[in-house]
Amino acid sequence: MKTSYILGAILASNLIGLLVGGRTAKNGCMVVSGALAIYGLVRILG
Repeated sequence: MKTSYILGAILASNLIGLLVGGRTAKNGCMVVSGALAIYGLVRILG
């Protein structure tokens, strides 16, 4: 998976978290963003 796709997915997840109103959905988006960020760092640092 390209690193730019990972960064785009993190951005999309954050935007969805901003737009939805429910607390559970926001927490879910934060978890997804965190997991993608860790995966991206592992890929970059390698």
